[in-house]
Order: sequence, then structure tokens, then C-alpha cells
Amino acid sequence: MVDPVLMPHLVYKNTTSNLNKRLGIAAACVLWIGLAGISWTKAPTTMFENTQKTVFIVDQSLSMYATDIKPNRQTQLKQTIRDILEQSKEGDVALVAFAGEGFIISPFSQDRETITHFLLALDPIIMPMYGSNLSSGVETALSLSKDPSEPMHLVIFTDDVSRQDATQLPSLLKDRNIRLDLVAIGTDNPSSITLPDGQILRKNGRNVMPITPLKELQKLTASLGGQFHQGRLTPLEIAQITNTPLDNAQTQKAQNKSIHWIEQGHWFALPFMLWLAFQFRKGMLFLLLMSLLSFPSEKTYASPLDWFLTQDQKGQKAVDQGDWQAADQYFERPEWKAATSYALEKYPETAQQLQNMNRNAADNYNLGNALALSGDTEKAIEAYETALEQDPSLKAAKDNLDYLKKQQQEQQKKDQQQKEQKKNQQQQQDKNQDKQSTPSDSKDQNDEKDPNDSKNDNKKNEKQDKNETPKDNKQDKHSDEKSKNEPIQPPLDKEKTQALNQWLRQIQDDPGLLLQRKLWYLHQEKRNENRFSQEDGQNPW
Repeated sequence: MVDPVLMPHLVYKNTTSNLNKRLGIAAACVLWIGLAGISWTKAPTTMFENTQKTVFIVDQSLSMYATDIKPNRQTQLKQTIRDILEQSKEGDVALVAFAGEGFIISPFSQDRETITHFLLALDPIIMPMYGSNLSSGVETALSLSKDPSEPMHLVIFTDDVSRQDATQLPSLLKDRNIRLDLVAIGTDNPSSITLPDGQILRKNGRNVMPITPLKELQKLTASLGGQFHQGRLTPLEIAQITNTPLDNAQTQKAQNKSIHWIEQGHWFALPFMLWLAFQFRKGMLFLLLMSLLSFPSEKTYASPLDWFLTQDQKGQKAVDQGDWQAADQYFERPEWKAATSYALEKYPETAQQLQNMNRNAADNYNLGNALALSGDTEKAIEAYETALEQDPSLKAAKDNLDYLKKQQQEQQKKDQQQKEQKKNQQQQQDKNQDKQSTPSDSKDQNDEKDPNDSKNDNKKNEKQDKNETPKDNKQDKHSDEKSKNEPIQPPLDKEKTQALNQWLRQIQDDPGLLLQRKLWYLHQEKRNENRFSQEDGQNPW
């Protein structure tokens, strides 16, 4: 029915060879491998760190207990500082507190958590010298920097300023590279000062009613070239305080360098692109573009790319996302496994991981930290000593080693004192038993005496009882009354004693008390300089 000449033009024959299909599959596989992030070269990158130094100068006078702001000014002050610390991520921060004189609570550090812990323990009632000496606080803050030309950011939190402070502050900040922010705590409404024990502070029988001179503080800040803020700061004001334009003088090279792997996966796309060029006539490029556009834009955790990642690469990906639990399950390398265990506060597991590997000075330092936090002081000291043998310039290891040795010595002293106390108690018990045994002996001796001798002894005893002194009579009466009033407590058995000792060990030290002792020690060092300043009429608030 069809002419043989037309037949070849009407019949379709598949001319595609199997080789073309196999090349396409191979090129696609190579492309997927390239998309996994193949890299075989690395390049160290120099990092820079911010050297901006910020000092929080905190007023800790008794007026911070004023209740014009609920619950009091001290609470608002701590909340404001914590807001600034959360917003500030770079640079060194120090904390200085002042009342009658200024004290360095925390020197410059990049650890915001340490500043927060000191801030929680800070309270006006623990200051060794009451008052409100802002000049002493600023002078103490400036002593943290030995170079007058070094840039420094002072953030002052106060609720009052005296005439003496207004006169001395310009001279203290003269010829200094200082940026100043002053935050006024409180209002101009008079209010009483409620102390922590519930009592109201009084003078000459009247309640002390302090106010915050906002206009004077604003005028003083403007004369010093600073920025004035009041009360709880807004996010915009916090950004103005924390955002500091940096120049080359305020940045320096970091000690560590960041290692970046240079991705080479684009080379694996060339075979697929060459194969795709031959498929252009049949619309394959259009289909490929449509398939790329149809991929989800959001990140998917179960993407096919994860099939080509190693366990350590999956762990690093989990670390980048902040999921330390998943990273701990993925990591296989001991040093990375130890890092995740340390971040999850699994210190015994961290020490076990580090002990099963060849360690350098940094690894021994990390091992010492893990052992110290897990309670094994002896092995922690050995790890720090090994780290210092490998790298004598590792200051952090030396500081931790000195701290542990000092604690160990104190613990040995406590154990020695406890042994001596137990020994003394045992000796005292032996003496009491000897005393209890003497009356029985005397009775035996009296039994051997004649009846006439016992009568004579009774007469003598009667005479002696009549001649007792009034002092002895009073003591006996009081002792009898105490013995009647005091209930007889049964002695604790062994289990109850152990439970009581275990409960006493769980009682934590008061950080405010420790800080109070530190401030009192610093106050004693300055005592000869300002011995009579409290007696010279300086108000304690």
C-alpha cells in the first residue's frame, strides 16, 4: 500500500545507543558526588578579634534599695546590665562596683557568664564601706588600663551625683580616650529605702527619702561628652551602647587561625555538562531547569545529599545547627567525640575519650578540665603537669594547676582538723568513762569501811553541805532548771549520722558571702588611705 521509497521516512527506528544512557548515568553520579562538597585542599585564614574594652561602673549605695521603682532600684539595675550583656557579643568587659569606695569585681574578660554570676551575687549590703563615691568608682575603672591613650568605654549606672564627684570627674577623664554612657537608675519621686531585713532606713528618727537628680546627671553627662539614658533601656538604646564603630586600632589578629576547606566539587560537574550538551536537541536542558526549580527552598534534614556524608561530616553539620545531642551520636573521631561530650557536661565520658588517644598539650589541658569537673583531682593535676611539660607557655593550665593544688592543700588541712577533732572527742569520751567509773570504786572502798566510819563521813558531808557558797548554789539551780527544760535527745544512730553529713555536704556556699569577703579584703588594703572617710560625714546612702 505504501511506496517503498516513502517507507524509510514513515517508520521510526530508535537510534539511541546504550552507551549514551550509561554515560548519562555515570555523569549524573559524578555530579551528585561533586554536590556533596568534595574538597582536598585547605587554607588557613587570619582572624581578627575586637579589642574594645567596656567597663560597667555600678553604684552599690544603700539608695539602690529605694522603692520608687518596684521592687527596688537594684533589681532594675541588674536587669538592665543583663540586657546589655546579652546584646554585646564582642570585646572585653569588666565590672567595677562602688559605694564608699570603688572595687574591681571582675577584670577584663570575654566571658559574659562570669560577669553575670558576679552581678547576681552583688548587693549593697555586702559592701565593706557604705556611701556613694562615684569618683572612686571611675578612678578604679581607669586603673584597669595602664595606657591613657587606649580607647575605653565606660557605662556608669548610678542614682545620684555629689558636688565633689561633679568637680573631680572632668579632671579624671581629661586626656583620656573615653566613650561615656551614663544610665540613671530611679526617679525624682522621693521614696523610702527598704533594707533586705525589711527595716526602713532612718536618720534622726525620720525615714531617708532619696531622689534621683535627673537634670543634674544629664547636665554632668553632657559636660563630659557622653550619652545620657534613664531607667530600663529600650532595644534602640541598648543598640546605641553596644554598637561601637571599630577602627584598625581596636582590632588585632587572633592567636588562632581559621582553617577553611576549599571546595572542588565544581570540577565534577564538567562530565555532566558535556553529556548534557549532546542532549540539548531533545529538550533535556529544559527538563533539567524545571527539575532544579522544583527543589524545595527550605533546608531539609533528610536530603539525598546526606547519603554522601561521613559520620563526622554529619556530626559537624549538627554542631553548626547547634544540635550537640545529634553530633555526639554521629562523631567517630575521639577528639570530636570528646568535644561534644564536654559540651553536654558528660565529663567522665570526655576524660575516657581523651585518655584513649595520643594527646598534645591542648588535649592534656582539656583532659585536666574534664577530670577536675568530674571530681578526680589527682589525675587532673597529673594532666595539667603533662600539658605544661609539653608546652610551658600554656598559662591556663598553670592557673588551673595552682588552683587545684591550693584546694588540695585546704582539703588536707580540713581532713587533718577533722582527725584531730575526732581524736579529741575520743579522748574526752575516755575521760568521761573514767569519771563514771570512779564513784563505783569509791563505793567499794566505802563498803569495806566500818559503819562508824561511814557515820563520821556522813557528818562531815553534812557540814560541808551547810558551808556551800552562794555562787555554787546559783550554778546548781540554773543547771537543774536547764536540765528540766531541755528535752532528752536520743543519740543518732550510724545511718542517721551519715544521712545528716550527706545533707550538710549538699549545702552550697553563698556566692554573695564569698564576694563580701573579697571586698572586705580589698577594703583592708585601702584602709590606711581612707580610714576616716566614713566618719567625716559621708552619707551611707
